[in-house]
Amino acid sequence: MIGVEADARKFYDQSVSLGQDEFVEMLLLDGCFIVELIRKYNIPGERGEDDRVFEVPWILSSIITDTMLLENQLPFFVLREFAKISADQNEDFFAMALKFCQRIFPGSGNHRIPEKVCKHLLDMLYHTGHHPPASRAPNDIDWYFIRNAKELQEAGIKFKKREGSWRLFDVVFLENGTIEIPCLKIYDTTESLFRNLVAYEQCSQCKHLYVTDYITLMDCLISSQEDVQILRHSGIIENGLGDDGMVCSLFNNLGTNVILSHRRYFCYHKVFDGVTKHCNRKRNVWMAKLKHDYFNSPWALLSFLAAVALLLFTLVQTVFTVMSYFQKD
Repeated sequence: MIGVEADARKFYDQSVSLGQDEFVEMLLLDGCFIVELIRKYNIPGERGEDDRVFEVPWILSSIITDTMLLENQLPFFVLREFAKISADQNEDFFAMALKFCQRIFPGSGNHRIPEKVCKHLLDMLYHTGHHPPASRAPNDIDWYFIRNAKELQEAGIKFKKREGSWRLFDVVFLENGTIEIPCLKIYDTTESLFRNLVAYEQCSQCKHLYVTDYITLMDCLISSQEDVQILRHSGIIENGLGDDGMVCSLFNNLGTNVILSHRRYFCYHKVFDGVTKHCNRKRNVWMAKLKHDYFNSPWALLSFLAAVALLLFTLVQTVFTVMSYFQKD
């Protein structure tokens, strides 16, 4: 443990004032608890009959939230050392930890990531998002923040759940004026997970801030309960909180006091640029208004067709009346 203790201290701020014994005790207690939590999460047979952690949902939810706090992270190699002691040698602890992260984060996929890139559990959680390939925006691009979902819908923008993609951040804008966004399932733990991922990303030296940019996108789209309702009806949001107002507050709060990406490295510059150009074309706005005012329901369409038929009938009748008048003369 002395060797582990020395290496583990390098991962923490120099202001850690714990002595050697206290520091080792902290590593033992927290590390063994996390290892057993991950093992029992993956192997139900390891749980006791009266294991309240897994029997009471809110307890597990609270523990997961606490485990993923930025300030509570333990070096992953420490967890690996404890897993070698407490677990069956045939168990793949890294695979279990990865599965644990993939289940609790809404943007995770089932892909494998290299163990060497994971510094701790929150870092593993961050990498499970499987971020889309980043592209740099041209130097002369001048994109603007887009409007909320309701205003975009009124301007002719359509929203659709992105099918066939489990990557949460894989958002695209199509030429037909449709924004496709993968489904986000929102639970009690979602805000805390996003908040700590954003905090971790803000502390990093990464040029592309994938999570921060995603929050920026959703913060732009959502400014009221109506916006949440539009995204929910499109299948983009699954609201496990029950109240659309809570989802609105969640994203608005997450987007507060956050340092945004440099405009050249913003992940959704193509989406924002495409949406802005679409909304600046008056023809698209007029067509959207026409559809909203006159074709928003089958009855409205029937009424419009009836009015057109009546107009044509009146026109034909007028033509015949005029023709008969000249024939008499």
